[in-house]
This record gives sequence, C-alpha cells and structure tokens, in this order.
Amino acid sequence: MTQFGCGSLALASRYNHCVLDGAAARDFEKNLAAFTRGDDLVIVPNPDRTIFKARNPPRISHPHHEYSKPSETRDNFFSGGGKRCTNVMHFSTPHNTTHLIHIPPQRIASLKMAALKDGKLKKCTTFHAIAAKVWKARSIATKIHDEVCSTMLFPVDVRRIVVPPVQIGFAGNALVPGCARASVRELKDKEDSYIVRKVQEGVERFDDEYVRSGIDWLEVHRGTPCNENSFSLVAWFRLGLEEDVFSWGKLKYATPVVLKPGLVFLLPGLEGDGGLNICLDLPDDQVDEFHRLLME
Repeated sequence: MTQFGCGSLALASRYNHCVLDGAAARDFEKNLAAFTRGDDLVIVPNPDRTIFKARNPPRISHPHHEYSKPSETRDNFFSGGGKRCTNVMHFSTPHNTTHLIHIPPQRIASLKMAALKDGKLKKCTTFHAIAAKVWKARSIATKIHDEVCSTMLFPVDVRRIVVPPVQIGFAGNALVPGCARASVRELKDKEDSYIVRKVQEGVERFDDEYVRSGIDWLEVHRGTPCNENSFSLVAWFRLGLEEDVFSWGKLKYATPVVLKPGLVFLLPGLEGDGGLNICLDLPDDQVDEFHRLLME
C-alpha cells in the first residue's frame, strides 16, 4: 500500500492462483474493504475444495484440447505460463513492453453488429466479440503459420455449473480453461460470425460432466493448460473490483502489476467510459500489427 503526494493511494495484493481465483480474490477484497470501514465480514470464506476432487476411478468422457500432457511440453512452444517460443513468437527484445489498448464503446458495438449481420448468430456478447477479434489479431500479428491450429484459452467460472453448485464464499479456484481452436487460415478467411461461434462453443460445452471429465483428465495425465500455439484471455472487467468501497473511497482502477507473455487481460475502461482496455505483452512491431488488425 503506497501513499502518493497528491493524496491518492495504491493498494497491491498478491495471490497464488492455484489456491485462489479471481472471484475468491474479489471476495477477499470485499472483506478487506469492509474491515477498513470498521464493518464485519461481508462474505464468510468457505475453503472446502472436496467438490473438485477427481472421481475414483477417473472417468474421461470428453476430449480436452484445453490441456497438454507433460510429454507434449517443449521449450520451443509458447505457453500461457510465460514460456517463449522460437517458431511462433518473434521477440525483438529480451523483455517486451506491456501495452494498453483502449477499445471505445462505439468500437465494441460495431464488432457485435459485424458478428450478427449475416444472421447466423442469435446473440453476441461483448466478451464474444472482443475475444474473437483479439484471437484473430494476435494469431496473425505473432506470425503463426496459416496451417497451424491456434488455441485461445479463457477461464470459465464453474461455481454454478457443477452439481451441486459451489457454496457462496468458496475460497479456492473454480476456474477451468475454456478454449477456442481454429487454424490461422480460418481466422484470416472466415467471416466474423464463424470466429465468434467458435468462442461461444468453447463456453457452451461446459456442463457438470464436462467439468468432471476435465478434472479426471488432469488426475490421469497430470497435464497443464494447452501450451502449444496458445494464449490465455482473462476477462478482468467482469470481476467488479472497482465497486468495493474502502474507508478512503472506491478504487479508481484495478490492473495486474506484472504481465506474463501469453496472457491478455480485458480490463474495464475508466468509470463512465463504457469501453475496455486490452493489456498484453508483445514486441513493439507485433503490437503495432495487433492494433491495426484490432481496429480494421
């Protein structure tokens, strides 16, 4: 926590993501805000993780392209955990600059309209539209070959998906990676509705059995999130961290302090703006191309 001369305050927190996900961290922040106001706990933490134990025996009922087996992990492939790849990503400097790209509400609206205009989709949310555009733009900007399958991972909160649902206040990690997969050629050539539909399918495949099958897959293979030609898109703008009221007032802005390659964050715009900020780590030449493709 840092006090600046102008009277503003910076609050920093650090979590082990294996133990705590964004929703649980949000609950922690709500309780912390309550304590600064002199109030009691707003949400009672529930650390019981037994609901996410693997079945005995494990029962894998679905393919799980969102994961990679340990034997498939190679140093020359890019991973969501921050590894660098020589055949996909062309890094111009040892450490890239973190870039923040603002997407105004008008641009978000136009992306949604473009996805719906051919009548093949019944709906298109802000996340669907932005995710599809980021996936396409990043896959092309990072110079992945046309015939290569590009994978976009995105955390799915399964608290309300599993049966029985997770109790309110769950202080653990209930995020499971959803994924959208397509060749780079498809991303270049197909219409907007096709790419958005790929994202929607990545969300819609989740039900209790799919989640249980994924847990069992990990129990058997001891794998990791897909690490081949992949990146992770994290929708922080859904967390509502700026809504917490501390004794000194509301947060002005919430953002990750350190950004690993392979992670792209969707952050809220300034209060009342209605837009989004895309935060990512790429070399300058690639981020210029990414920005161009994002706005075309």
